Amino acid sequence: MSILEVRGIEKTYSGKRILKAVSFDLESGKLTVLGGLNGIGKSTLIKMMSGDIRPDSGEIVFDGHHVELRSIVEARRIGLSAVYQEYMLVPDLTVAENIFLGSGKFTISRKKMNSEASRLLSKFGLSFDPSSKVSSLSSDEQALLEFAAAVFSEPKVLMIDDLFSVLQTESRKRLLQMIEVIKNKGTAVLVVTTDPDLMLMADHLLFMDESGVEYLPCPIERGAILERMGASSDFSILPAEGELLIEISNLAGSGQDLSLKRGEVLNIFCESGELVRAFTRAMIRPDPFTDNSVPLFREAKSFFDRFSSRSSSTPAEKYFCSNLKNTGLVSQVMLKKSGSFKSSKSLKKSFILNKESVVSVKSFIAGLERIPGFSGLVSEEDKKLSQLRFDACDLYVFVRPLLGLDPVSVNALSTVLQEIVNRSKAAVIISDEAGSSMLSTRKMRSSE
Repeated sequence: MSILEVRGIEKTYSGKRILKAVSFDLESGKLTVLGGLNGIGKSTLIKMMSGDIRPDSGEIVFDGHHVELRSIVEARRIGLSAVYQEYMLVPDLTVAENIFLGSGKFTISRKKMNSEASRLLSKFGLSFDPSSKVSSLSSDEQALLEFAAAVFSEPKVLMIDDLFSVLQTESRKRLLQMIEVIKNKGTAVLVVTTDPDLMLMADHLLFMDESGVEYLPCPIERGAILERMGASSDFSILPAEGELLIEISNLAGSGQDLSLKRGEVLNIFCESGELVRAFTRAMIRPDPFTDNSVPLFREAKSFFDRFSSRSSSTPAEKYFCSNLKNTGLVSQVMLKKSGSFKSSKSLKKSFILNKESVVSVKSFIAGLERIPGFSGLVSEEDKKLSQLRFDACDLYVFVRPLLGLDPVSVNALSTVLQEIVNRSKAAVIISDEAGSSMLSTRKMRSSE
């Protein structure tokens, strides 16, 4: 039975139509997945369905009644709740206070709030202290808390906007279990994603592109989803044998050896996000190498240090800016023994190599004009700067590069990596993402 119906929803910004006659239903106790590429309007749709913004035309029918949603609070009050890409938590409030905030049940009795919050968290297997501040939680823990806070009001419909893309493997499994709990109690769940693997789990599958939203058959093959998205399942990188670029014994005293040749993409697979951070920290020490002076990650240290004073999560998490939780990072390095660098009068060498030398992977591939449809969002000066920096550097270090990328963007990244190989450059990928190994020519596991 349909609990929510979207009929002919449209939205236009600055003369550009973002949503065109979108129509679909959600059923109680079912998982509906809305797939599509980044930037197609999925998040805009969720915001309209949850009262954050209003559509230009069309209607929403909830539980048999036409509704006009004027705010998130109003939507939550009648039974529509959402978890957004941008976290809604207040860092300086406690876990319990964040759960109660906006629920209409906020009370001055901390004891009562802590008790109810504890019961809610235990139902989903979460062991957070209700009296602890949200700022003490890791990014993954905050994401799971967002979910718990959204279901505290026992909504009839829960919408989740691309939350899986920012989670590590174990947290993704936990979130799927939490979804199963509320689904079995009759809640209609709508998950927005770019991940084909999540689309395969749907009871009902929707796909959004520039023409609107359409239903896809369930079950469906993964290859059919990728084809619908205009992406390939082949991300393989062909190696090009080159000279030894770096050889390190006992990296920063970690017991880990590392060697890298030109024409190679080395994937350092870590079992967890904590190992990703630990291995990255080893590489950004002031003197990371015992027998090699190449400053592999030295210029990245100042980037991470800029955010170390922010109240965020665990000490390890402080190496990662909270604002970059939705994207991977890449550091571009020119080694000391590299050839001469030629620059134009307006773009000095020091600026090209040091100004924002650590950037998001999304910005990296967009600046090189490898993502269709995104070139218009990057200025000509930034495109020129990105290309000059890419030409000048011969080593690229990626940290969790697949984070937040849709399949088309992953294809674009694989194209850039192949170009790195073909030009006798080299790359290192440090990640706990299973799919990252497909983007390499050689694999190794980080030591505990």
